[in-house]
Amino acid sequence: MRQRRMIKHAIMMAMASTVTVMGALAPTASASIRQDEPYIVIEKTTGPTGTTLFVAGGGFIPNLAISIFHPGLSGPDSTKADENGFVPAITFRVREGTPAGRYNIQYRQAGRIAQVEFQGPEWIDSHPAGYQH
Repeated sequence: MRQRRMIKHAIMMAMASTVTVMGALAPTASASIRQDEPYIVIEKTTGPTGTTLFVAGGGFIPNLAISIFHPGLSGPDSTKADENGFVPAITFRVREGTPAGRYNIQYRQAGRIAQVEFQGPEWIDSHPAGYQH
């Protein structure tokens, strides 16, 4: 009789623990949940000095900081993904004196990188429309 009570008690504890665990755990940013690959999009890929650019993105880890690298552009150096992993449009401006060339704008978060390319102003000025190399 005592053995039967111990088995019944063990089964009840296991069931209670299972219900408690299943109902108590919630996913967090540190949990190993598959996230989409992060991406960013840019409104314009070329422009002269003073051009305003808007960059937005998604697929980031929700509610986590993002470092922004943007050579040749003025704008913020960091932002934060919203609760769905999206980053609303951020404004950048092509700085005066930005050398000719192609620049990568990068958003970095937790070892993941999303990037887009922008062509600097002198490249546009020195290579008019229809230019072929």
